[in-house]
Amino acid sequence: MITPRLGAALMAAATLLVTSPQHAAAATPPVTPDCAWEVKVSADTRNVFYPDSAATYWVLPFTVQEGLRITLAGQYPDSRYASIQVYKEGGGLFETNGVPSSLTDHRIQPDTGNVNPWQQQASPGGHFTLTVAADAAPGQVNTLPLAPSGTPEGAKGNIVYRVYLPADGDFSQVRLPAVTFERDGVTQPVPTCDDPQPTTSSVAPPAKSMAAAAPAFARADLADRPTGGFPNGDSAYLYADVTPPVGRQVVVIRGKAPHNAQGSHPAPWPAAGKDVRYWSMCTNLTLPPYQVVVNPLPDGTSDYGCRADDHTGLDSDGRYSYVVGAESQRQAIEQVPGVTFLPFSTARPAATHRIILRNMVVDAGFAEAVQNVPEDGDPASAAAVMGEYYPVTKVCSLAALTSEGPADC
Repeated sequence: MITPRLGAALMAAATLLVTSPQHAAAATPPVTPDCAWEVKVSADTRNVFYPDSAATYWVLPFTVQEGLRITLAGQYPDSRYASIQVYKEGGGLFETNGVPSSLTDHRIQPDTGNVNPWQQQASPGGHFTLTVAADAAPGQVNTLPLAPSGTPEGAKGNIVYRVYLPADGDFSQVRLPAVTFERDGVTQPVPTCDDPQPTTSSVAPPAKSMAAAAPAFARADLADRPTGGFPNGDSAYLYADVTPPVGRQVVVIRGKAPHNAQGSHPAPWPAAGKDVRYWSMCTNLTLPPYQVVVNPLPDGTSDYGCRADDHTGLDSDGRYSYVVGAESQRQAIEQVPGVTFLPFSTARPAATHRIILRNMVVDAGFAEAVQNVPEDGDPASAAAVMGEYYPVTKVCSLAALTSEGPADC
């Protein structure tokens, strides 16, 4: 049986043969996925590789072929941030011919007659066209490399479309780019997959309870973990591992907050007076599949382990005070003036947690950004670069926190 898609490919190949004066060789159709953007990573779907709960990541897997070109025809979303990034087999960004495999929203050029709302004030929804190709060269507009030089045919790659903080928090309103594969003159549109249903995250056995010391934050490359991963090229991560303290103790994290873009709509970048496009603090589990904490609540909702910049309380000096504790402690914690609650996992209350500070899309003049911290895993290196922006931690009793406050407990 010839399906409509196979029939279209056969007709395109036949047309090429008829019109070719040499009839030299049959055109080779591209290897295409059944549908585009089949993998959706988020706290509610595939909770893997430390996702920020303010974001969704759509993934388009592909097979490397000589001469393959992938075209993405999209619209600028109504969101704080978006990007398109290509990852090599096994994960990781790369450069080919001096062209990096990542494009941030404000660097994606619009189609003729359209406007990029991250380049100048405009409504979202303008159109852009982006190409992923092996022959990407410096100076080409909206072109990303397909794979690192020397990658053999048959290797796997992934294109990731990221969106943070869509308007009204509604990811269903994000229109995914239309996808077309092309090889040897044979063009094959790929239909967009149906939206995947939420999945149940796997939970590892609980860890043995241990007393916790105050963790110290350091920077290391999250892509170095054994299973690889897809860290955002626009982000840098500072993290500390902590075992939840026993009894009625909590972890307090304090530091100065960078000035960030606000809201859930596009705005021109760079922006005067803004240090970063986005920052957040998240609690995660350290064992595979590297999940962000998601705690089901009695009312049927969930408490996610991330607090985005706009949902973090600041004092008059622009400093945050996170208090990491159990859901059972939340009510008492949130009665303390000036604190923002972060949850430990309800399912794994004794497991080691990784607390991650993200800085995403930083201004060149923000010297204290996480991006400028050496990836040596040394807290002293991070503190030396970040100064008052460095997150300082301590373990306090809940009684001392409520009576003395986060600064003095």
